[in-house]
Amino acid sequence: MRVLLMAERFRPQPGGVAVAAERNARNLAPALECLEVLHLVDYLPPGASETREEEGYLVHCLGRAAREEDSLGLLEMAALGLARRMEAQILHGFYARSAGFVAALVGRQLGVPSVVSLRGNDLERGIFDRTGMLHWTLSHSDRILVVSRDLGFKVEAFASRDDAVFTPNAVDGEIFRPVPPASDLGAEPVVLFSGEMRFKKGLLPFLDAAARLAPHPVRLVLAGGVRREAHEAFRAFLKAHPRVRILELPQTTDPHRLAALYCRADLVVLPALWEGMPNALLEAMACARPVLATAVGGIRDLVVDGTTGWLFPPEELHLLDRHILQALSRPTEAREGLGRAAREHVLAHFTPQAERDRLLEVYRSASRP
Repeated sequence: MRVLLMAERFRPQPGGVAVAAERNARNLAPALECLEVLHLVDYLPPGASETREEEGYLVHCLGRAAREEDSLGLLEMAALGLARRMEAQILHGFYARSAGFVAALVGRQLGVPSVVSLRGNDLERGIFDRTGMLHWTLSHSDRILVVSRDLGFKVEAFASRDDAVFTPNAVDGEIFRPVPPASDLGAEPVVLFSGEMRFKKGLLPFLDAAARLAPHPVRLVLAGGVRREAHEAFRAFLKAHPRVRILELPQTTDPHRLAALYCRADLVVLPALWEGMPNALLEAMACARPVLATAVGGIRDLVVDGTTGWLFPPEELHLLDRHILQALSRPTEAREGLGRAAREHVLAHFTPQAERDRLLEVYRSASRP
């Protein structure tokens, strides 16, 4: 089978979409006759392209334009050319609001089946896009994949389609596993957030909790820093609250360093307002760490409250500091036992092999006459 995968982002770009897209390409390539990847980048002039060879597949980078509609036009042109040249049998758009739209559009023009992966933000925000682009994409793609069951319910409500296929994220348990912990975070209990902190990930409740936790011997760590658009507000908060101690670590592309950071954490938190299925929680759980998160989106598919982690309702985000202190107050043996159960859970249900097999079955079903 010959597949053209279009992604909103792709490694080494940051973010969960980039991580998941690269993981899928790497795992799918050995099982396909041909796989090529196309995605937009900021470092090339608009419309300029470059190609690199990865193990078993090609990655085509295309310069983004200043206007989104111009970028989509460039992506459509490039996708048409690539799909014709490689005689693509499946067009897979990874993130509905850009790559997914182009995959469905090009698929309709060429008579090639299209598969669209919904990742979270694309649907959560796209529902409120007045252009109707998202609705058209969901109505005209041959297959829809959702990273959480919650997204599947929303697809049915929004686009009247009840055939979305649940394809959760995965984690490599050989990389993310219990390892010697990072030794540069001090001796205090560490509460870790992994990824770029921003509004949807719970920046405001996190900062509110940080202010309330200031008198307690707890070290708050942001492993991945704060997203650019939120950085000014973050700095203003720290200036206004000099007693707050938050260690901001730069984003790392080294999974072994990240695993060591997880393993140093006494608790991994994700106070998200909405979510697809966060790679950070999968990675932390694979490292046998206790996690605390809001019961939203794909988090509810991943975390079994009280068994593989702790959940709290989004209405209690203003009580995040209390939930953190309550989790840290539990006996070490209880937290470690929950962490071990978390690792067993993700190794049983969220493996790269299972993710690959689901995608291959979707490709096969979409390509049947």
